Formats: sequence, structure tokens, C-alpha cells
Amino acid sequence: MKAREFTAKGIQRARQFLGEVRENPEGRRSPPRDLLEGSEYTRSFSGELTVDRRQQPFASRREIGEYLSPKLKPLGPRITDRTSLWSWLGLFHFEDTVRIVDGAMKLSPLDETFVLDPLDDQNLRGQHRHCLRSAWQLYEVHGDNAAFLLNQPPTARGDIADRIFQSQRIFNSQGVVPLILGLYSDGKRPKRGFRDRPGGLRHLLRVLDQLERTYDVYGMPPHALVAILPPEFQPWTNGASAPATGPEAPVRENVG
Repeated sequence: MKAREFTAKGIQRARQFLGEVRENPEGRRSPPRDLLEGSEYTRSFSGELTVDRRQQPFASRREIGEYLSPKLKPLGPRITDRTSLWSWLGLFHFEDTVRIVDGAMKLSPLDETFVLDPLDDQNLRGQHRHCLRSAWQLYEVHGDNAAFLLNQPPTARGDIADRIFQSQRIFNSQGVVPLILGLYSDGKRPKRGFRDRPGGLRHLLRVLDQLERTYDVYGMPPHALVAILPPEFQPWTNGASAPATGPEAPVRENVG
């Protein structure tokens, strides 16, 4: 199918649809056909982009990236900010990304998981949460250097993902992202105590701000960043979790 994009009225109707699903989440609900194809809510997309109905939902961000990357590459980097297209794609692939628990659709209260509204500043500030857009960007910018996040379900969130996705400086750094993932995950799950223990993630972000006064920390490779970290980060750089007890930090799935 040739992709379309939402009109302003289509974006509002799409947000209304998400509200309807939250009120009645039982069973599987598809966006109405007129919402995805009707001239009242959509218009033709000027670029050459076709989308496919899937046999199975996306199992991971990696699958989203592998699907979207070859389709979007010919359109150039400006496609990143085409909110009307991303909103339409979010609804077209709604059933492929929404989380299903015991037969019910579990949605976040945040519409920007699927729909970006340029008339709503709060919604637009959360565009890093859009499950298709963020997965595609992660795949394009970092590839296997972000395997820990790419291999998670499309709506999975957690402190590590949130810190990386919500900061453009961090997200666009080819050194800081693999540094964070290397220090605080074992490749499959977050390490115990990664948030608040000495040398933990929050400590790292404060230290990076301090080091930025002397170094171009967001332009340095991960091995160079490790070399300038204070001694309290040593247990993490050796692959050990923090010297503390307690349960492993789970990766939560955003009910988006």
C-alpha cells in the first residue's frame, strides 16, 4: 500500500481512537479504514513509500528498524521530522506494535507512543517515545552498538532507554550510548544497582557534565571515555555490577 499522511483533523481523530482503545481495551481493535485512507483524515504522501501488512507483530525494535530502514533511506534525513507521516505510520502499524496482555490492548496514557501532534507542545516534546520513529532512529544511528535496546520489544522502556532516547546529545553520541550500554547492561538486562550506586548511571551523567568543561565528551569514542572516568567507575568497566546487594533492575514494558 502507498503510504499516506494525516491531516490536522486526522491527527485528532487518531488520538480519539487511542482514547477509545484505552476505554475498551479488550480484544484486538484496528484503526478504522476511513481514518487510514479517507480524504477527510489523510492526504497523499509526496514521497515514494509503500508499507506492508504484516503476518506477525514486530517482536523488537530491531525488526522495526530492519523493516523501515530500506523504505525510508531514499527519502533522506528530513523524513525524521515529518510528524504527519509518522503519526499515520503509527496507526497503520498499531496492531503490529501495541502490547497485548491476556487478550487486552495495553496502552500508555501518552498518545505520542503512536501519534505526534504538532499543535500539542507537550505531545511533541515526547516524540522520542514514538515506537516506530525511535526504533528506526536507533537502528540507523547506532546499529549493533545499541543491541541491548534494539533487541527489546517495541514498547519496552526503562531508565537506560529513557535517558538515551530523551536526550538528543546522548542519543546522537557514538561514544556515550555504547558507553552507557556497556557499563550498565550485560547485553540482555540491566545490571544490579545501575541507577544510584557509586559509578551508576545518574552519577555518570553528572560526571559527563563536569568532564565536558575539559573534553568533547559527546564526540569521543567509548574507550576514550572510559579512560577519563574517575576510579568509582572501575567496578562497572570491569564488567561487574555495583558492589551492592538487591534485585536486578527490570526492563519494564511501556503499556504503549
